[in-house]
Amino acid sequence: MKKKRSKFWSFWLSFVPGCVEMYMGFLKRGISMFALFVGIIAVAVFLNIGELMLVDVIVWVYGFFSARNLVHLEDSEIAILQDDYLFHVEGMGDLGSKLAGKYRSFIAVLLILFGSIMLLRVLISMLQGLIPDFVLVWLYSVSNYLPQLVIGVGIVALGMWLIRGKKQELLEDHNG
Repeated sequence: MKKKRSKFWSFWLSFVPGCVEMYMGFLKRGISMFALFVGIIAVAVFLNIGELMLVDVIVWVYGFFSARNLVHLEDSEIAILQDDYLFHVEGMGDLGSKLAGKYRSFIAVLLILFGSIMLLRVLISMLQGLIPDFVLVWLYSVSNYLPQLVIGVGIVALGMWLIRGKKQELLEDHNG
């Protein structure tokens, strides 16, 4: 049975998404909230996309107020709550395999591209003293901005695909 804990510690722990949930015994909920928060930071740092941190602000605010609401629930309400992950992957088994099959080439290209970028960054660091400065600056720029370029092109392509799909849907509704 989950039980209430110290309001003092709950307040301070609520500043880190997922910590209050874990403190109160909701480990699945807390771990998934914390993993989401830290995962967004990791992706933003790796891809050098500072704008992605705006999403992390939203996750932080949600986590803070969710934790504060959890702390102020009555004991009977806490006893009813089920510990569950924020995102369910059980039902996504078929969806994941279908998407992987349909977009296998695209996923492969992305993995190769990001793996190559990681290798390029490591090689630049290892060969830093041996490469002329102008080549080093160029290689660093390529390895630094290529992930942002790929993500940007992907977002534009997704937007165009969504608009095209909506336009086709409207034409079908008009003609049908």
